[in-house]
Amino acid sequence: MDSPIPIGICVGPERVALLAEGYSFTELTVVSSLTPLESDEEFATRRSLLTELKPPIRAFNVFVPAQIKLVGPETSIEQVKMYVQRALKRVNDLGGEVVVFGSGGARAVPEGFSRAKAWEQLVRFLEICSDEAAKFGITIAIEPLNTRETNIINSYLEGIQLARDVGREEIRVLADIYHFMMENEPVDDIAGEPAWLAHVHLADTGRRYPGSGMYPLERLFTILHEIDYPGMVSVECSWGDDFTDETRRALRFLRPLAGY
Repeated sequence: MDSPIPIGICVGPERVALLAEGYSFTELTVVSSLTPLESDEEFATRRSLLTELKPPIRAFNVFVPAQIKLVGPETSIEQVKMYVQRALKRVNDLGGEVVVFGSGGARAVPEGFSRAKAWEQLVRFLEICSDEAAKFGITIAIEPLNTRETNIINSYLEGIQLARDVGREEIRVLADIYHFMMENEPVDDIAGEPAWLAHVHLADTGRRYPGSGMYPLERLFTILHEIDYPGMVSVECSWGDDFTDETRRALRFLRPLAGY
């Protein structure tokens, strides 16, 4: 039997102490946890708190804030380079291995702007990311988002095409079951292109915690085992009033699926 898949959770630093025991890692946000728009001096206090988190940080999401435009006529390559360099240095410093590139606002194509040009800009952005990620052994996982959240890269297969066009080993793709369900995309698309999968986000019906609804999570994990997926999975969902109990319920549901 293959090794169990590590289960983590997307959470703010202030709620880590409330987690049920048993999660392998935490996944924080780049924008609010690492604050790359701040100087290293301004970040120093927050950094000292983050280094003490248990379970440890192994992944980050919410890579780029909406005010930094990656697509369109307002894009500044110099600003993007500075942001990426600072962000990925902090990711590495705190033990991050994967950075999820969703950032729907930052990558949205302005009305009337050439989609071909927008695609070229995203390729260039990910080349910049790859140059920096390669220094630290970090993987950038492109997150396909549903059409309510952005207007480009809305399916797993589109994410793969973008990664192919970049052509760097540091650039891979994330599978988020919520966005699969929102776009009526079959999770079996993962099985057709397994080599590109670098990270997985989990939720259930209504974007609630895994095990509370009807999403095909059993099928998803069957695919992950069949393709010998070597990465991690993170719960990313909405929580109710009893955060600790729901994180416990989610983990209890997921552990058998993950091979524990």
